[in-house]
Amino acid sequence: MAETGGDFLLMHHDDIIRMIYKLAIEAGATVRLNTEVTSIHQGSDEIPNPSVTLANGDVLTADILIGADGYKSQVRDIVLEEEDNARPAGMTLYTGVVNAEDMLKDPELRPYAQSDEWPIWMGPHRSVCGHPVRAKKEYFFHVYSWHNLDGLEQSGEESWDELFPTEKINVETHGPKVQRLISMAPHLIRTRFMSRKAGIDEWVDRTHRIVLLGDAAHPSFPGGSHGASMAVEDAVVLGSLFSHLRMIDQIPSFLDAYQELRQRRCDLVKLADIGNAQMVSMPDGAQADARDEDMRRRKDEWDEGTLKAQFEEIAEIFLYDAGDAAEEWWVNWGRFSQTAREQPNVVDFNGFSSVVVHDD
Repeated sequence: MAETGGDFLLMHHDDIIRMIYKLAIEAGATVRLNTEVTSIHQGSDEIPNPSVTLANGDVLTADILIGADGYKSQVRDIVLEEEDNARPAGMTLYTGVVNAEDMLKDPELRPYAQSDEWPIWMGPHRSVCGHPVRAKKEYFFHVYSWHNLDGLEQSGEESWDELFPTEKINVETHGPKVQRLISMAPHLIRTRFMSRKAGIDEWVDRTHRIVLLGDAAHPSFPGGSHGASMAVEDAVVLGSLFSHLRMIDQIPSFLDAYQELRQRRCDLVKLADIGNAQMVSMPDGAQADARDEDMRRRKDEWDEGTLKAQFEEIAEIFLYDAGDAAEEWWVNWGRFSQTAREQPNVVDFNGFSSVVVHDD
């Protein structure tokens, strides 16, 4: 990890949202909280600007509309011009947060509350991972349940809104430590993994004024390690490209470049998250035994091929720089466009506006 120049940060999702909110306010953005969008309108040839209508009747019009409204994106339906085709994909996630003070009273759980490590408890069709958050004042965990084969029903919604009673989760297959850890959570959040047969092949609408970002564009694997990172990378690429905007006519090429630069990256990272979750939830058998034996080996026992494969896997994720990817596209392609070469800088950025539709 050190060789990639990056850090692996474990954070509560609410804390990330608060950080981004603070940055947005400091940059001059206006944020309307607890505001419901009731309808979304594409632009036309006569009036190209998209708009949204709010529940209070206000209409917000912008040069660009960014749909960052999560798994069940309203904006995605407008972009694709069809209803979502999500189907259950065989995994239900249960998420809990525990007060670290409660763990400190338990001699077996105390080391986890005080450690920076990320333990994983593996079992057939079920796994649990956890880590401290908020300066070790809380402890966060995920329970991954696969294919109705571990005593838990596959149900729930593709959202982070469903509260699930802690006492209703079947913990019989877990060891005593994990059972006690789960029981300390006041409630759980249940999230269902959904898949889309054809994926989401269009992130930009036909007018090239509405674009998707984050889970609206590429729904992440619930409980994956990189969902929030992918959304932040999307924003970095989009911002870097639009820093070169000189004419409104460049917007379509910038939005197409954004999807081109981001789509494969997001697909690969999601597949890695799914693969890791499946690897630690294998059913009993030869494959699980081989996995366990490989994990028991010390680093000094790894051969050159294993070390190379391990580094390549890490590098694929952590050597990527979203800003560099956007700038490389600009240097190699964007700056040679007819518009960029021939037109002066005539965009009045004081009047340029964007509306971001986001979920709660």
